Amino acid sequence: MDRDRFSESQRGENVWEEEISANSTTRMFRRTSEDRDMYDDHGIDEYDDEDGNYSTDIPRFDDFGSVRSLHPLQRMRSSQEALIDPQHGGSGSDMDVITGWLYNGPLQRAKYEDFSTIDWIYDNTKARHYKSDMRARTRGKGNLGKLELILDSSKSWLVLLAVGVSMGLIATCISVSSQWLIDIKNGHCRTGFYLNRRFCCWNADDVCLDWVTWSEHLHVRWGWVEWLLQYIVFMFDAILFAGISTYLVTEYAPYAAGQGIAEIKTIMSGFMMRKFLGLRTLGIKCIGVVLSVASGLSLGKEGTMVHIACCCCNVFARVFRKIRGNEVKRRELLSAASAAGISVAFGSPIAGVLFSLEQVSYYFPAKTMWRSLFCAAVAAMTLKFFNPFRNGKLVSFQVTYDRTWDLFELWFFVAIGIICGIVGTLQNRLAFFLIQYRQRSMLKNFARGEVVVVALATAAISYLSVYLRADTVTLVSNLFTECTAQDFEGICSREDRAGNVASLIITSIIRVLLTSIAIGLAVPAGMFIPSMGTGASIGRAFGMIVQTLYENHSGWRIFRACKPDVPCITPGVYALVGAASMLSSTTRMTVTVVVIMFELSDALIYVLPIMLAVTVSKSVADAFGKDGYFEGIINLNGYPFLPMDQEYTLHGASDELMVRASEMAVISANGETLRGMAELLKSSSYSGFPVVRSKSTMVVAGYISRLDLLMVVERALLSSVYSDSSPCCFVNVPDHSSDMTGQVVDFRPWVDQTPITIFHGTDINVVADIFKELGVRYVLVTHFGTLLGIITKKDIVRAVRMQSRNNFGRPTLTDLLSCNQLAR
Repeated sequence: MDRDRFSESQRGENVWEEEISANSTTRMFRRTSEDRDMYDDHGIDEYDDEDGNYSTDIPRFDDFGSVRSLHPLQRMRSSQEALIDPQHGGSGSDMDVITGWLYNGPLQRAKYEDFSTIDWIYDNTKARHYKSDMRARTRGKGNLGKLELILDSSKSWLVLLAVGVSMGLIATCISVSSQWLIDIKNGHCRTGFYLNRRFCCWNADDVCLDWVTWSEHLHVRWGWVEWLLQYIVFMFDAILFAGISTYLVTEYAPYAAGQGIAEIKTIMSGFMMRKFLGLRTLGIKCIGVVLSVASGLSLGKEGTMVHIACCCCNVFARVFRKIRGNEVKRRELLSAASAAGISVAFGSPIAGVLFSLEQVSYYFPAKTMWRSLFCAAVAAMTLKFFNPFRNGKLVSFQVTYDRTWDLFELWFFVAIGIICGIVGTLQNRLAFFLIQYRQRSMLKNFARGEVVVVALATAAISYLSVYLRADTVTLVSNLFTECTAQDFEGICSREDRAGNVASLIITSIIRVLLTSIAIGLAVPAGMFIPSMGTGASIGRAFGMIVQTLYENHSGWRIFRACKPDVPCITPGVYALVGAASMLSSTTRMTVTVVVIMFELSDALIYVLPIMLAVTVSKSVADAFGKDGYFEGIINLNGYPFLPMDQEYTLHGASDELMVRASEMAVISANGETLRGMAELLKSSSYSGFPVVRSKSTMVVAGYISRLDLLMVVERALLSSVYSDSSPCCFVNVPDHSSDMTGQVVDFRPWVDQTPITIFHGTDINVVADIFKELGVRYVLVTHFGTLLGIITKKDIVRAVRMQSRNNFGRPTLTDLLSCNQLAR
């Protein structure tokens, strides 16, 4: 397989596939051959966790996951503890073996595997224990103790401060460098090669003599030859930039491809994706997004800022053990960091907070809102301090309007919302179709070649149109601007208005196609600005049509509110409304989009038209499907994500969805040996094992995950204290002699003795709410304490997705399981 295929769409496509045999009682999880080849070809045979540790393989999807306990297990020191404690005559060679009667503290867990789900209850309990222990240690120390508490509580704020400052600096570097590379495709500055065209011509009035095109630099003055030379240089630079970007991504950081917000949403819900927020991904993402945007692909850099901000937060969080060792605390900071990404992308700190709440966060406590505002404000102030555009604006497409709107224009804004709602839905549908086509065709083997071909085709088409040739940020900025302030390529010309309207409509159609194609390529870039560019083109064209109607038919009743001799229609406002409508229809965001546009235009008077258009646009898009682009990517990749705002109408009881106890491997609370546990791990591939009082009664006594069981067994086998025949204790101390008790392997610190159980007749919708609200990864189905089966988060996700295809409950899940129709 060629080392060329990796994109946002393939990064997690059906990462794990469940294989259920109708004639077998075993249940296994395996990776699809395409995904196994994909990961092997791109060097993801080892990963680093937040602590810098490495593993030589990718763990299986943790379908059952770790477990949790709300009560610590207290133990007394025993003679076996003295065996391994050097202070009590022991050799000390087995100090790393946390077995026997050594443990004195809360429930323990091994580190989460890659592509597994965290245990929200366990990590929250762990955070409470840490806080309680911290207060106990500082009690009685007076002012020094208070200072320690303040320093400990300030760690999260220090991380967010570092994230805000870093994002301001990174956004400045990306904006300046990408604009320089965009301009370098057309020429260079005579006075300073490092200057882009804007800074090179800063003091020029009409004609800039310091900016030299490549044809002028080579002294080519012959009409069509000059144009052809510029055309060739433009396409060559596009290919070069796109090729370097995709090479860096596919060779060094595959997770840097795409926008990353869909994966961020999944991580926020509790999913583990190691290396996705790593330092290498951060570096490649920053470099790659500059190159991909400069190549001219119909992509933007704004969407990637969220991923970059979360990477920065993850890197800085590693400094503090308090945050590094708790996944829930880490996700609280990631929610706040995502606000900084939107803050620097659009110069909208308030919109950043709303974006974190509306789109990204899965768990959003009240304190996270304050932290999000702090991080977003620091990022915006840092960007303001660096002033990358030298005009005081946080982003280059900020505009101001000095005109108001009339009531009759609301009908036109509604029409723009309807049009953009339909166009946004078509863009998403086309993008999803192309992503699936890549997954199923030979294109998945040629990621780099596809990027180069698409970049070449985009450059060849874009150079022929002045609206496509300009980068999307410049286009959006000029479409937002009033005609009295600036005339971009004759767009305000009344004589050529019909031609401009036709050009803008054609530009919208072509940009939808180019964005749908480019959005799944193996380069880091987003779809916020391209969608806004399409909407702005539609809105501007619509506004110019309305302006023409007013100028030619000012006596119509609809225009009675317009004052004579005063411009009544502002096409730039229509472009602003169109951009907001298009962005809302593709992402399904509402309040965030309205606030972004308000902060961009700095005019409260236009909030109502934008709100109306956004509401209409989202309503039209929802009529075709509730999922936006990010949710669509999550579904295509098969991520285990349950939306918090989604209501389920599933049919059936829990016993239809559960995996029956007869198909599972269970562990007896007593009577098991160390050799038996090793053989169980070797012969089965389950991700967890219910613990029962006895296999004859099947009364539930607890649950232990495979990873915890494996860790204890391996350490016990390497210890000189235990033998293969050593008995294992999972719940109660076995009744043996004192000599035998010293050899018992104690698994109790890793056993969840209070697993969440449900009655076998519980409605599936209630079960789905348990998974969604509590963040659990499995529940045991019982009948008055007797184990009947297990339901995992993966089962619920699959049932919800079957419901969306209108085939859930017909036939029953039991029939589907037996027919192996769920394993896909």
